Amino acid sequence: MRRIFLLTVLMIVVGAGTARAQQPPLPTPAPTDQTNKPRSKPPLTEEQRAQLEQRLNEQWSKMPVETKSRLMRLHRALSEMPPEERKFIHDRLERFLNMSPAEREKLKQNKQKWEQMTPEERQKAREEFHKHRQEFEQQWHHAHPGENPAPNATNESTTSSSPEGNGVPAPAPAPAP
Repeated sequence: MRRIFLLTVLMIVVGAGTARAQQPPLPTPAPTDQTNKPRSKPPLTEEQRAQLEQRLNEQWSKMPVETKSRLMRLHRALSEMPPEERKFIHDRLERFLNMSPAEREKLKQNKQKWEQMTPEERQKAREEFHKHRQEFEQQWHHAHPGENPAPNATNESTTSSSPEGNGVPAPAPAPAP
C-alpha cells in the first residue's frame, strides 16, 4: 500500500516536474518545512510571496476537479503520516527531482516495462530482486561487520504491488564514516 502511494506521489511529481521545468524556479520552502534542513536562501519578501501565491492560484484554477481532489487526499494522507514516513517520502521525491533527464527517462522506461509485465513476471522480478538484495546485504555485512546500513525502501517494506525488479538498482547503503 505504501509503495502504491509512493508511486502515485511520484507520478504527480512527474507531471509537476515537467511544469516546473517550464517555469522559473520556485522560492525555498516555508519555515514549517518538516525536513529541518538549513535554509540556503533568504525568506521570501512579501512581493515574492504574492507572486508565488498568484502563480499557484492560477495553476490550481486550471486543474481538473479529479486532480484537485487527488491532491487534497494526498495532502491529508501526508499530514497524517508519522514524521519518519513523511521524511521517507520527502527524501524519495527530492531524489527524483534531482535526477538528471537521462535518469528520469530510464525511470520512465522502467515504469512502462513494469506496466507491460504480467502479474507472474512481476512476481518473478520481485523474487529476483529480493534474492539479489539479500546477497548484496550479506556481502555488505561481511565487508562491514557490526555496522548497520542506512535504512531505505527495500528493507522497510515488501508489498506485492511494488515495482521492484524493474531494472532500477536499489540504493547502496551509505558507507560508514
